Amino acid sequence: MKTRIWFILALSSSFAAAYTKDSVMVAMRDGIRLNTNIYKPSDTSDFPLPVILIRTPYGADGVDNDPWSIFYITDVKRYILVVQDTRGRFESEGRDSVFLDDGWRNNKQDGYDCIEWIASQRWCNGKIGGWGGSALAITQYLASGAAPPHFTCGIPIVGAWDLYRHATMIGGEYRQYDIDGWLAGQGSLYMRDYWFSHPDKDTAWAWLDVSGRRSLVNVPLLHMGGWYDMFAQATCEAFYDLQYYGGDGARGKQKLLMGPWSHGTIGQKQVGEITFPDNAVVNLDTLAWPWFDYWLKGSGTISGPPVRYYLMGPTDTAGYWNSWQDSDTWPVPSYPAALYLRENGKLSLEPPGNESPQTYTYNPKNPVPTVGGTNLILPQGPMNQADSVWARPDVLVYETDPLTSDVVITGNIWMRLYASSDRYDTDFTAKLVDIYPDGRRMLIADGILMARHRLGYDTSVLLNPGEIYEFNIDLWPTAYVFPAGHKIGLAVSSSNWPRFRANPNVPEPIGHETDTLIAQNTVYHDASHPSALILPVVNGWSVGESAGKGSQGLIFSSNPFRKTCTVSFFLPAPAQICLKIYDISGKLVETPLSGTGKAGKNTLVFGEKLGPGIYYLVLEAGAKRLTGRVIKI
Repeated sequence: MKTRIWFILALSSSFAAAYTKDSVMVAMRDGIRLNTNIYKPSDTSDFPLPVILIRTPYGADGVDNDPWSIFYITDVKRYILVVQDTRGRFESEGRDSVFLDDGWRNNKQDGYDCIEWIASQRWCNGKIGGWGGSALAITQYLASGAAPPHFTCGIPIVGAWDLYRHATMIGGEYRQYDIDGWLAGQGSLYMRDYWFSHPDKDTAWAWLDVSGRRSLVNVPLLHMGGWYDMFAQATCEAFYDLQYYGGDGARGKQKLLMGPWSHGTIGQKQVGEITFPDNAVVNLDTLAWPWFDYWLKGSGTISGPPVRYYLMGPTDTAGYWNSWQDSDTWPVPSYPAALYLRENGKLSLEPPGNESPQTYTYNPKNPVPTVGGTNLILPQGPMNQADSVWARPDVLVYETDPLTSDVVITGNIWMRLYASSDRYDTDFTAKLVDIYPDGRRMLIADGILMARHRLGYDTSVLLNPGEIYEFNIDLWPTAYVFPAGHKIGLAVSSSNWPRFRANPNVPEPIGHETDTLIAQNTVYHDASHPSALILPVVNGWSVGESAGKGSQGLIFSSNPFRKTCTVSFFLPAPAQICLKIYDISGKLVETPLSGTGKAGKNTLVFGEKLGPGIYYLVLEAGAKRLTGRVIKI
């Protein structure tokens, strides 16, 4: 045991209180000991107490710089605070493996061992809640996947749920600047070599993917994030997984809060180049204490619906946007509207006909620059995509006509892109912007897909040069209003550097390239290759308008999808319908729908029983035949 330290806080001339700090080395199951600081109230008469746990790679002693918060937690709120250095960090023994030992990997389960050690102490009443953001949220998620019996609740803020898809290899491409910068700051850049040795999402990444163990998680979690956060998708997905598919202790007991924030501006109103109204300012403590008190002490209530999110919009015009919205579900009900890429740089609800493709030159040594977005170290948030991005010859841009009415979107955005390359591999990127009447192009969302990962992240399949493929680019979720008079804009290219590695267009796996090649990449938008931006429209274009123009095929809520998918289609009149699903070999695997379809929009949720793979859906509707291809990963 290290030196016992007493802190005296003089709150006024007539009142003073103290808390104690003990530092101990707690042994993990493999014998490695982790430095653990324990802060207890000065008055021990009501012991044992519940515990708030923080597991951090940033130095457990750092909390000593905020003695008032420690005092408030311990002597005012009557909790014991435990802060632990993760393995190999600061005063802890072992080697830092960057979260690999915080979950359930073989004989290294540090989150589990820490929680159960705390539960065995006389001063703990057996109830333990997790707290913290970013890396501190990741350690909570991983601990929940290890299923320690005494992990009672948690509040993960801006954390990754699956470190491959949400943190390191977005769209299968390496998140270079942020990950390299963070690893270097930790003195753990050697972990990049480990990750590069697993460029596909193989079993080595299973230790860092809680979604694969969602049914084992039994912890109520209050998930907090922001639309411009580097882990925005993870926050929404973790809520979804546990709210609907978690264990008995987690299912139906989750909360989700999504603000207009980036990773470094949680709870603030200044995000990127936008100053949101004062209602964007949130004191997270006002949400945290009712959560902890309810689950750890059995006091108070948890009010409000499960989901609360900020509906963003321009700040230079007044409207119903830039306001908080409540929902009983996530995703919220929406209609996947297809905006088709058209010739002459147009985005339209009208599907394309006979149109010529567009080719651009992608040079990895002259990549498109990153300007804002879901970054960690680079400037974050909504920023104007000026001519330095928009007017480049290697960027294809498309835009709608000025909107005649507001278009409200909430949920995940996808780009269905038909493209080819003269190389064996390349990247494709998409940026969604709001084009203001004054010409600004404010970034709303963006995404990337490494071409070799078009069939899923668990496998690399090189391109046949010149062959046309379908690429599904995930732009992640948002909630935004495009007001009347604005235009919806889209930029398509092959790089977003330095956030992402500039793909060298070579067949070698990442980290093993021996050359850098220039690629000629071609985008197709014709009747056989209807490239489109898929928006989750909550309110906007009427169903009739969308049905009349965008109903030439099956529309999927997400593609690829992971658990279930919603397929939508429109019928001009009631008709007998039959929907069949075939695997890639042509074998009929499921007939999920047979009966009478109604006039207008029809939907069906499918995929729960399907294994990972490529599937073809064929809908017979009277004399019509609609088809679509979807990937489950």
